[in-house]
Amino acid sequence: MNFQKSLSFFSLFEIATPNVISILIYFCVIRFNINPSNTVLFFLGLIHDIINGENLGTTTIFLLLFKYFTKIMLYEKFNKVNQEEWIFFTLIFIFSFTIVLLLNIVINFSIPELSPTFFHIGITLILFPIINIGINFFSFVTQFIKS
Repeated sequence: MNFQKSLSFFSLFEIATPNVISILIYFCVIRFNINPSNTVLFFLGLIHDIINGENLGTTTIFLLLFKYFTKIMLYEKFNKVNQEEWIFFTLIFIFSFTIVLLLNIVINFSIPELSPTFFHIGITLILFPIINIGINFFSFVTQFIKS
């Protein structure tokens, strides 16, 4: 979360930073079979909200929803083809983000500025395949070294 916040110091991410933690949660659950604890995600989101001065609990709700929807995709065994991985990540991310956005609209009684919101969604969805290629390359190199 601190890495994600530190990206805002770059001029490219001044408007909004990509949601790197959601990409990491997705890869932990789908690719590495690591199940992040709900308690850890709860406190991580809570601390993030306190530090950034956001509505208390919205990041926690997003992280838990994201993990829940990712686990549903894993159980349904839809994620067998690597080319569909980006589509499933996009669906999970946008659905979780929309629920939290609607919750924020209800809590604040106002619609947030949409330009940073769309940038946040877009840059996260662009960053996902880049990280995916990096993980695949790292896996290829380690398999090559082992053999």
